[in-house]
Amino acid sequence: MKPSEFKYLINRYLNREADNYERELIDVWYQSFDEQGEELSYQKEQQLKAEMHDKIKHVWHGSAKHVKLFPVFKYAAIAATICIAAFIGFHKYFTKPGKQAQENYLSINTGTREVKKVELPDGSAVWLNANSHIRISDHFQKQQQRYVYLDEGEAFFSVKKNPKRPFIVFTKSISTRVLGTSFNINSYNTLHKAIVTVATGRVQVSTKAKVLAVVTPGLQINYAIVTGKYQVDKSDAGQAQSWKNGQTILNQANFDELALIIKNVYGAQLISQNKAAAHYKYNLHINTTHTLDETMKIICSVHQNTFKRRNNNEVIIY
Repeated sequence: MKPSEFKYLINRYLNREADNYERELIDVWYQSFDEQGEELSYQKEQQLKAEMHDKIKHVWHGSAKHVKLFPVFKYAAIAATICIAAFIGFHKYFTKPGKQAQENYLSINTGTREVKKVELPDGSAVWLNANSHIRISDHFQKQQQRYVYLDEGEAFFSVKKNPKRPFIVFTKSISTRVLGTSFNINSYNTLHKAIVTVATGRVQVSTKAKVLAVVTPGLQINYAIVTGKYQVDKSDAGQAQSWKNGQTILNQANFDELALIIKNVYGAQLISQNKAAAHYKYNLHINTTHTLDETMKIICSVHQNTFKRRNNNEVIIY
């Protein structure tokens, strides 16, 4: 097919004028790229989808709600992070197969007992909880949408309002889209879930396949990564972000969630030798100014357990 004929076919496809045969040609052409590269990460796929959506909308000069977005599968990347370092990725664009583009990332990490506040170039602010990791593209100010990647952990975002440039946070399982608001995302890998709690404004939370919900102040969405199930419940946004001020408030937390807090605050591994612990629920406040032994006495008082220290970084409940 000549380039001019192919361009004509693409235009017909975008303008919803293509017949079944022409649409099949486009689909077959696009699927032919499946054998040329590795699958995209969810984060990069959603970013490229958004960029393609903006480009198609510009070509159409009309409403974009009926535009069909192609599934994007082509991406190859090599990553290395050293403290706050650059991440260089190479990807093949949908519009020009074979062309490589370079994008650098600033990686920001926190360790045990560490909370950081990060000021973004647009005036937005991010607070990182302990043992968390975010990435920010060096194209942040140039992109039509503002992208931040929460690869691990928990972060609170206070987003500078800009209706022309939506702000999107990607985790490994969900994306959260806002214009200007403040919200908390808890997405530690060990918990196998992602929780978004809104303090002000509203956010749209999506998976790779669909929009889950629009969440408003006083609500949170809890998404189970393994099952794909989710629920929206009432929530105290102040409690969700209490970790910024050295407090962690647990509400009906299970043992795994408690163990994660102990690891984040004290760098210790919490182990249970009591089979009933799998069914325990904890409602308590953990203050980072307390010692580990002081905190463990409070924890054990909830279900009348005892504890012992083993080595320097293990605590056993029995």
